Amino acid sequence: MKKKTREIFINGRKYSYVINIKYIQHKSQITLRISVEGSRNNTCTYRFVTWDDAIAGCPLLVGVTIKIKETNEITKFNLHHPKQISRFILFALDNGWNGESTMEYHDGLEIMSRMGFDVEWLRPGRI
Repeated sequence: MKKKTREIFINGRKYSYVINIKYIQHKSQITLRISVEGSRNNTCTYRFVTWDDAIAGCPLLVGVTIKIKETNEITKFNLHHPKQISRFILFALDNGWNGESTMEYHDGLEIMSRMGFDVEWLRPGRI
């Protein structure tokens, strides 16, 4: 699959990001790698592992409805949408990443849970 670097501006700063996916034994392994313009070696990386459906594909990449825990509101989530990418960039910035260092989150679903999403059903073996 071809890598496609995308760009997004947040608070006047330009960020680049790439989404990669691997399919292994009915699981989707997604990597979201974010960097600040001019600093490609200092990335913030999120790793997600979800179940994968042979027909529907990876839920985070094709889009799913997810409940927000605090309000029980249902929202659509697709990792390809810039709104979702900006959430992950702001989360990293709020937690000490500044684009001048490397940071990695091995459980992206846990980060989504900390953002207020109900994601337990996305974990492999839960559905």
